[in-house]
Amino acid sequence: MKNSGLKVFLLILAVIHCFASKSMAQSLPDDSPGDLYNRFNTFTQINLNEASALVCIQKLAANKMGYNLLQDLVHNSYAQVVIDRPFPAGMDSAKIKKGIILRDFNKILLATIMQDTSKVLVHMVKPLFIYSKIETAAGNSVQLAALTDQFIKEELSDTDIYSNRAGRYALMIYGRINAIPELKQQSEKLFKIVYDHLEKGQIPILETPNRYKSEERGWFRYLYAYANYIQSQQENNLTEKKAYLKKAFDYSPDLDDNNHKSGYFYDMHLILENGKDSFREDYLAFLTEQASNQDDLLATLVQITLQQPEYKPQLKTAYSKAKGNEAGFAQYWMENVNQNAKAAPPISLSMLDKSKFSSKGGTGKWLLLDFWGTWCGPCRAEHPDMQKFYDSTLKTNTDKITFLTIACRDTEDRVKNYMTDKQFSFPVAMSDNQIEKTYKVPGYPTKLLVTPGGKYVLVPFGVDWISFVKHYTDL
Repeated sequence: MKNSGLKVFLLILAVIHCFASKSMAQSLPDDSPGDLYNRFNTFTQINLNEASALVCIQKLAANKMGYNLLQDLVHNSYAQVVIDRPFPAGMDSAKIKKGIILRDFNKILLATIMQDTSKVLVHMVKPLFIYSKIETAAGNSVQLAALTDQFIKEELSDTDIYSNRAGRYALMIYGRINAIPELKQQSEKLFKIVYDHLEKGQIPILETPNRYKSEERGWFRYLYAYANYIQSQQENNLTEKKAYLKKAFDYSPDLDDNNHKSGYFYDMHLILENGKDSFREDYLAFLTEQASNQDDLLATLVQITLQQPEYKPQLKTAYSKAKGNEAGFAQYWMENVNQNAKAAPPISLSMLDKSKFSSKGGTGKWLLLDFWGTWCGPCRAEHPDMQKFYDSTLKTNTDKITFLTIACRDTEDRVKNYMTDKQFSFPVAMSDNQIEKTYKVPGYPTKLLVTPGGKYVLVPFGVDWISFVKHYTDL
């Protein structure tokens, strides 16, 4: 991994933790799950105190309401200070020394946690603990073999490889031992077991929004995609290699996974280190290199473009090569969008100016929906850019696209005062307290694109939504 990338990654994590801690610490009651989470991080990363850290994590494990926070704490926060990671080249020696002290302290603490009487706590940390011991045993094949056998027996005998992220650590162990000749047989056994668990653990796309289940779905898909990518890199038979790359392509994060990236974000960085978002381009590169059938290449590109519409120019070029010209591309694009989208329920809402907005889908125009509220900080933060986009693009293309924002969990007076105070003029309708449920809005802000054919796609969180909309709609 490049040092610059590592620096950015560590900085991002530090900033995320800092903001989370500050925002939570101001209002959380003592010994609440959030308070225990923050204090544990303080005692393991800033003011090192083994006894205090142990009390915090014991209390968190004993609180049934804190189970999800316990998972996050152990595997997304604590794992980072336990796992050995290279220090960036040129880092100040004092900082390196401090980092080593921090890591060694937490490895000792982890061993202490493993002696706890709480089955919940021991179950949660054990895969991380065994992996940490494997790191320490580097160069000792006998110890590595024994620890790998222990991991297979104790952590992979059950189909549950998610609750304590055993699947993550299995792939990390594989990465450490696969190149050791005398451990080849064990590494292959380990990989086959975790591969089978990942394959059987796949979760269909959810009809009812559920954050934690959606994160689990994204986790299983990403790790299974990566496992197939590993297989492809070890396969010399081109037919088999293509099949593995195709699976890696198919299970790379889709739009729903991208909206729940927290489910696999840390796995992405801890397992691969370079934070590879997707394996779609690897399949595309294989098809291009092998001069594959143009229809295969086109089908691959369209799936990539549905997730990342900035690939639309490449898709158009591939379409022209496969079909002989560009005629019919617009229809081809819309057919694929509609095939991969959901049916858009009808909308009937009151606007701030008391007029009615109605849409039953299939109007022949795109419809961009934005769900927001005056109480939502991220919503308010993007409104200046939204107003500019509305003025420069949306208002001048009303024959092609309609724009509607929907204020949710709000009052008409608050919304009117907000719009007046900020001098915003984009169209606003008041939610009837049902529309966000009808469209299964997962959070705020949420943007949806309704196609001219009456289907809709969710604009992923965290992307440049203006660019996404422009590429999708050809604005």
